[in-house]
Amino acid sequence: MAIEAIQDIRKAEEEGNEIIKNAALKAKEILKDAEVKALSQYEEILKSAKEESSAILKNAEEEGEKEALPILDKGKKQKDSILSLSDENLNKAVNLVIERIVNINGNS
Repeated sequence: MAIEAIQDIRKAEEEGNEIIKNAALKAKEILKDAEVKALSQYEEILKSAKEESSAILKNAEEEGEKEALPILDKGKKQKDSILSLSDENLNKAVNLVIERIVNINGNS
């Protein structure tokens, strides 16, 4: 009976060691899976942040273009207005500028 008890104890120790070994392997496997999931989530977060920043930048550019459009249109209209001056009006403007230059230099 003592031999049987010793054998039972050895068997229990072997089973315990096997359980510990399996638990250690399972723990390593769980850690590895956790690392893979963490890396995957990290990459997903980065991807999402890049997409969001691109969308914000695109919206800012569109808003800038919307704000600039009326200014550009006004400038184009002014340019067209100046370019469409008749020779008579252009000569009047030139004469006014010359007259002011002469008056300023004549008064000094």
